[in-house]
Amino acid sequence: MPLSPLYTDDTGDVIMEDRIKILGVEMDCLTAKEAMLEAMRFMENDSVDTIEILSMDTLMSGQENEEWKEYTAGLKMVLPGEAEILEAADIQDRVKLKETENRTFLKIFMKYLQKNQKKVFVLAETEEELTRVEEAIQRYNRGIRFTGDALLGPDDNREESVINYINGTETDCILSVLPSPYQEQFIGRNRQLLNVKVWFGCGDALVRSYDERKIFRQIRHFFLKTMFRRRVEKQKED
Repeated sequence: MPLSPLYTDDTGDVIMEDRIKILGVEMDCLTAKEAMLEAMRFMENDSVDTIEILSMDTLMSGQENEEWKEYTAGLKMVLPGEAEILEAADIQDRVKLKETENRTFLKIFMKYLQKNQKKVFVLAETEEELTRVEEAIQRYNRGIRFTGDALLGPDDNREESVINYINGTETDCILSVLPSPYQEQFIGRNRQLLNVKVWFGCGDALVRSYDERKIFRQIRHFFLKTMFRRRVEKQKED
């Protein structure tokens, strides 16, 4: 459902903003240009700013997880990753629907990182996921500068060492594909300890762009879309 276009930022200023709320999670409903302007502003700040793209799958998985919702609410910019999320919120803006479907913000953000020679660190849970993500990033822009990568999971007890490693690389942007809810827990707990400009939780968005034409993904997306619509309708009825 659409929310009021007014919200208050950390300084107390009231800013015009389009927001939607689906399955108990508020998200920013922006054009790719609007989101990119915010991301560029984040790159100029001294503190770590956070961006996340949420999928239908993540929203459904976290629907009953209040802790995950709290951490997600603390992120600076949260964007819907699939047009079906906008449709569930009764958004009819064709530009926003098309840009979300085409993952336009993700593409121009990656181009921005490459063009401005921003240093990028990648976080993933497994070697296989790390390889797929780095291949996907190279397909977007081969000139992106990597400062390093690390594997991290909720049971590894390696958070401190990974944070120290990242802070020693002079990284501008962390690209995280850690699974939810651990991804949101990690940045929520450690945001103040990281010496970077932007944390970008891109979830499965990068990989989807890389192999979305595969038939099994198309079939899975069809059933996921059906399940998501039913879940949203049920919540509206309740």
